[in-house]
Amino acid sequence: MIPWTFYRTDVSRRRGVVSLLAMLYLVIFSALALGFYAATTTAAQVAWNEKTGISARLAAEAGVAFTRYHLASLDIPAGLRPDQQFEEVLMQLQTRLDGTANLAGSRVGYDAYNITIPETGYIKLDPYGEQKFRVVMSRVGDLLVTKVIGRSGSASIGRGIEITFQKAENASNIFNFGVASKGRVLTSGQSTVTGLNDPSKGSILSTSMDATPVQAGGKLISGDISLVNPTGKVQLSSGISVGGTSNQSLIQKEHVHKGVPDPRFPDVDTSVYSAFATNTYTPGMTILDNVRIPAGTNPTFNGNSLIRGVLYIETPNRVSFGGNTTVQGMIVVQNDTALNTSTNVIDFSGSVVHQQASTLPESFGDVRKLDGVFVLANNFLVKMWGNFGLVHGHIIAGQFQMGGSAEGTIEGSIITTADLPTTIDGSADVIIASTGTTRYPAGVTFGVHYTSIPGSYLEVPAD
Repeated sequence: MIPWTFYRTDVSRRRGVVSLLAMLYLVIFSALALGFYAATTTAAQVAWNEKTGISARLAAEAGVAFTRYHLASLDIPAGLRPDQQFEEVLMQLQTRLDGTANLAGSRVGYDAYNITIPETGYIKLDPYGEQKFRVVMSRVGDLLVTKVIGRSGSASIGRGIEITFQKAENASNIFNFGVASKGRVLTSGQSTVTGLNDPSKGSILSTSMDATPVQAGGKLISGDISLVNPTGKVQLSSGISVGGTSNQSLIQKEHVHKGVPDPRFPDVDTSVYSAFATNTYTPGMTILDNVRIPAGTNPTFNGNSLIRGVLYIETPNRVSFGGNTTVQGMIVVQNDTALNTSTNVIDFSGSVVHQQASTLPESFGDVRKLDGVFVLANNFLVKMWGNFGLVHGHIIAGQFQMGGSAEGTIEGSIITTADLPTTIDGSADVIIASTGTTRYPAGVTFGVHYTSIPGSYLEVPAD
């Protein structure tokens, strides 16, 4: 028989071990709880930071899209110096954005070095400003280096994106029209405007806001008539055919288009041609090879004349071609912003034959590459009263008049850049062979916008 004292000692030992194990488990579970708390808290903080960082990057991406859109919508005149281009970018962005809801009534800023959008603060992407961005734009030559800073959250975590923009030429559909005028278009008598091989090319566009931008009083317009003025009227003479029909109600319904988008008219810079006009005109010349006619000369060519290469006319000048004239190249005028149709006139009253510059002898060098234009005279009145064969190129003038028994096929379009009437009367026949090309002649541009350079996207610090 085992003594009672032995059992008491054994039970006491067991009770101590249980307490020790309980304390050990308590410590282990406490440590696990603290570790779990720390892990979940850290994970939540990391997740919040990542969410906020991604949100800031998305805000910066939104700023990049915003910048791309507005720079692509600019219309910067070609030929400006890089510093002038930057000033033009600033002015056009201010016009587009100052006081708008995007800037919350703020404005585009400029500190003589950088353009900032907005001037202070950020553009908010939500009502509370949780996501926002700002744009800082600087000039490097004729490139625009743009940094977009996106931020998100109350901690203002930021992400930066740098992207470089370069110039790109704007396009225009102006050459899709046979005759396109900033002024009214008036046809009368037995005159015709027809498309060669494609009747739709014999079309007319007027951007005039006059109540009656087009008076179609001639015999035939083979294409349609388009008006920028949404309430403008087309006055039709009895018996005229437009778009293939003489039914006037059908013409007005199906072949007159009102409120069409106002196309971009060209900017003209003839300096590229001026460089080739190295010979000065003297009275009595009948062969004019790369000739410059000094201002105020006012020559008249009544005999057989041959123009080869560039005939460059300084302003003011009244130049008349009354005999048989062959133009193997182009006729262009001095750059001048002022239009004066009394002192600046090119008058074709005789017969004219036109050949492309590419047919010139090799001795004419690079001038042989200047195809695509017949007359480039955006500050002159151009009058055509003689007969033409096939004209290989566009006619761009301040004002255009054609009449008498003149007839000619134009491998291009007739474009007038002043708000003055374009008239085609008498028995004049204009035949348009335009292909609506986007390959513009030298010296003819439609302004530039800015587009991002592929591969220039960089993530940068948001400071």
